[in-house]
Amino acid sequence: MSRVLDSLPGLSRPSSRAWLGLVLLAAGLIGPAVAGGLRAPAPRFVVVYAVAAAGFLLLVSARDALPLRAILVVAVLLRLAFLPLAPTLSDDYHRYLWDGRVQLAGINPYRYAPDDARLDEVAFEGRDLVNHPDLRTPYPPLAQTVFLGLAGLGGGVTALKIVLGVADLLVAAAVWWLADATRRRRAALLYLVCPFVIVETWWSAHLDVLAALFVVLAAGLLVRRRDAPAGVALAAAALVKVTPLALVAPALLGRRARPLPFLLGFVPALLLPALPYALTGGAFGSLFEAGTTWKAESAVFDVVDAVAGPATARATSVALAVAGLLALSLLFRGRAQTAAVFAWSWTLAVLLLPSIHPWYWVGPAALGLAAGIWTPVLLGLAAPLRYARWAQALRADLLASIATYLPLLAAVPELAAVWRRRGRTGPPGRRGAAGGPGRSCP
Repeated sequence: MSRVLDSLPGLSRPSSRAWLGLVLLAAGLIGPAVAGGLRAPAPRFVVVYAVAAAGFLLLVSARDALPLRAILVVAVLLRLAFLPLAPTLSDDYHRYLWDGRVQLAGINPYRYAPDDARLDEVAFEGRDLVNHPDLRTPYPPLAQTVFLGLAGLGGGVTALKIVLGVADLLVAAAVWWLADATRRRRAALLYLVCPFVIVETWWSAHLDVLAALFVVLAAGLLVRRRDAPAGVALAAAALVKVTPLALVAPALLGRRARPLPFLLGFVPALLLPALPYALTGGAFGSLFEAGTTWKAESAVFDVVDAVAGPATARATSVALAVAGLLALSLLFRGRAQTAAVFAWSWTLAVLLLPSIHPWYWVGPAALGLAAGIWTPVLLGLAAPLRYARWAQALRADLLASIATYLPLLAAVPELAAVWRRRGRTGPPGRRGAAGGPGRSCP
């Protein structure tokens, strides 16, 4: 992309692309923030978001010409602009707040669905706004602890956004900490202005940024040979969102962690927070109903489900996940390749889910920026185009679906480059893997 832009008048200088990109990004996101909500005309949001995405890609092409102070100012202003706004592209936050109130009433949230009459005693004005009211909560125990804490402090959606916003800023710091010395400044700055991260965290108040924080910390700890704390961090991520469980395989395979210290940290940290819920009648809620009762916008799952049904689709997804995680663990060897293998593995896990939403890409994108891998970043950047489905137009929905997964084409040259380099030099990360963050895909 940089070579094409270099040939265009006025865009040949990286600094020019950086400033133009920053202006487009700010303009594309400030519009929805000032408007204060665009759920009804969602295609309009997609248009202005596309402007912001184009600006971000210009920033990516600018390489080391990113203006530090200007990016920090824009990153702060965009976050503050979205902070007071009620989420309008997603209603998941009602479930977060509801689960907290249920626990505050002394009831295990995994036992009953929101429309169950046994929860009539729970005082919550937004009960009728909770999505999937016939399903018990699917959110893991650490997420429930956050919800309970917010309810106990009397916090609403703004308080939730502040908690997630702090996690978001810590992810930027963790990305800097994980990336190697040649990449960390650019990776952290690009994370701070990544438009879908800002939209899904600071506007829609999605929990995924908290899981991203723990995964990036786990990767950095593995690189630094701190295996037991890495196990604790990865368990914490899985207790926020389930998909980081897929990263246990690449953590233990490919000479990345000493199994015993890692598992001594991981297993107790995973099981102990679930005990209070398990002992009072449940710990999984509707988690295992994924792909049957609820599914949305999936990639592989929908195709298999349409041909052979949900049971076969689940088995196919599990088989592909096992094979893919094993292959990735063997392709990326050594501690220095932790960010890379985590980025690819989490990307694979998301692609095989029965439901794929834009906010699912926050974690894989953060890891991708730290490792210099663009496939998860581009998938996340394209994912909000799916909001065009609210146009109720088949052609628009089809185009949005194609655009959403088109970035997968980037995986071919990225993985091919790793394979070629592995053939020339042996398994990546073999040399100097214990000395700190290493270099991965360019």
